[in-house]
Amino acid sequence: MRALKTEQSLQLRVLEQCQLFSRVSKNPSSFPTRSLSSRRSNFSTVTPPYLLLGSDVVGDSPCGGKLVDFNLYDPKTQKQVKIENQTLPKELNESKWIGSSRGWLASMNKNDSTVHLSNIINPLKKTITLPPLTRDKFEHLVNVSVSSSDCCVVAVKFYGSRVSLCRLGDSEWTRVDVPCPSFHSSTVIYSERDERFYLNNCNPDYTGPTDFTPPSNPGLLTPVCGYKRFPFTNFLEEMPEHENETCLSRFKIQQQLVQSSSGQSFIVCWFVERFTDKGEAAPWGDTSYDNNKEGLCKKTHKIMVFRQDEEQGLGPHTDDIGDLCIFLGDNEAFCLSAKDYPGLNPNSVYFGGHGFGFGICDLATRTISYLSGSPPPSGRMFWIPPSSA
Repeated sequence: MRALKTEQSLQLRVLEQCQLFSRVSKNPSSFPTRSLSSRRSNFSTVTPPYLLLGSDVVGDSPCGGKLVDFNLYDPKTQKQVKIENQTLPKELNESKWIGSSRGWLASMNKNDSTVHLSNIINPLKKTITLPPLTRDKFEHLVNVSVSSSDCCVVAVKFYGSRVSLCRLGDSEWTRVDVPCPSFHSSTVIYSERDERFYLNNCNPDYTGPTDFTPPSNPGLLTPVCGYKRFPFTNFLEEMPEHENETCLSRFKIQQQLVQSSSGQSFIVCWFVERFTDKGEAAPWGDTSYDNNKEGLCKKTHKIMVFRQDEEQGLGPHTDDIGDLCIFLGDNEAFCLSAKDYPGLNPNSVYFGGHGFGFGICDLATRTISYLSGSPPPSGRMFWIPPSSA
């Protein structure tokens, strides 16, 4: 009888977590939040998107956790702000942030590899614990995505051949193998329109399978599929004459798939280049610079946006995404309408990258502007979507 009551209690907790998780994932602005400022203030109706720049431990909490000040950047006002004296539960004492999606920050414990989901802008301060996540020896983590479906599935993408999925209440993660090298460096994104996780193909000539759901388990959690990339020749057509295919090798090109709330799909290509302290280009593939990484600086060279056709998956380059703003970082990319958040620049891409700061790309003029003269923060950078009362 006691075992039955324990099982029923566990099922009830899982159900409650699923309901909370699903509501926040579908609408990360569904809870009231404190206005983020350098001093305490009243509840705010709406918070803008924020870039998490880091955190400072300022004390211990009675529950065994830590009191933390979160440092953020507000792109609407172009000012740095703080959330002060926030309590992090003791489960996060030995954890580091590994990703962000739909308002959730994911962290992994350094000792037992358990994964925790928290929402620093949510005053309810609910923390959701998932089982330990094993990473392969030579694979590094790429990003995290959270589904907005009722089954509440979290996807963690590693560089290489693995996507790990976990549903609230599961005792372990489910591994989905992606045998195609074309998807190894891809990020993962959940599509509300299609109710599946997508990976982005980095090989325009790829003609292999795009459904990675194991045939032995067709009902597996949430489907994981590949998404076609635009033809590589589109790069060259949009490049100035001096930037031919050979010159492209000096860039690290990160691709991210992003969808707007209306279902529009885009692939964003983020070109990053390296320089020595003397201003000389240091191509990413040149191993002679590997021992002098500290003497190199990185910057965003350009950002290109390609529309995606729902059926074909291929689309043209565009300099006009209307009033949309795209937010790129180590988080799952997302879109907002500048009309809903006065102060944001429409038809722009806001970016934040490890080691080279954060800024904005105006798509119409193709100009890059950095948003802070301060040294770039260390660690990963996450854009957090808005919250409202």
